[in-house]
Amino acid sequence: MKPKDLKSHFTWEERKPHIDKGVLYVPPYYFNHQIFEMPSFFEIFSNENPVFVEYCSGNGDWIVQKALENPDKNWIAVEMLFERVRKIYSKRENAEVKNLLIVCGEAQTFSRHYLKENAIDGAFVNFPDPWPKARHAKHRLLKEDFIALLCEKMKNQSHLKVVTDDRPYCDLFIELMLPLNNWRSNYENPYFKENLEGYGFSFFLDLWRKKGKSIHHIEFTIQK
Repeated sequence: MKPKDLKSHFTWEERKPHIDKGVLYVPPYYFNHQIFEMPSFFEIFSNENPVFVEYCSGNGDWIVQKALENPDKNWIAVEMLFERVRKIYSKRENAEVKNLLIVCGEAQTFSRHYLKENAIDGAFVNFPDPWPKARHAKHRLLKEDFIALLCEKMKNQSHLKVVTDDRPYCDLFIELMLPLNNWRSNYENPYFKENLEGYGFSFFLDLWRKKGKSIHHIEFTIQK
């Protein structure tokens, strides 16, 4: 199975949310999400195992491996770029992974319209784009509105884990989270750990380590 085997089978004019071959398509600049009836997780996975979401799944190395290593858990890979979605799909099919749903769509749109309240048992954000220039800050994923969405969609006492090579982005995220009453850091000051072993392989983790950059691991628990 090659990435190109997953075809984009609808035009811009025909775009609509749908699931095909284990991929949920959430089209951009689409405003009628309420007409799509999202299947339950039991319908998707055929079990009632806990569900974990990875945002910014990239090429899928990390989440495909996690799904293989943890067959008693269900996984959702959220990636906006179709070319990366194709790579995740190829890896999933070649590894015969059955407990992974792929979402081709934007993280906030998927979370807002397609996840029910208290639906997920944990969330991971691996190497989100830091958008370091001030004029691009609006594009960052880890902002107040996204954290508020996660607060609604995550179960009580579940964990949000963020991994980044960008220290300023790490600090900004920690500054955002610490004042929030319903989130508690699982690490003491400075509220992150560097270069944790055994977290799992990903393209960006391998890339930045080879360039000598430190990897910052942040973890918060939600308390509702």
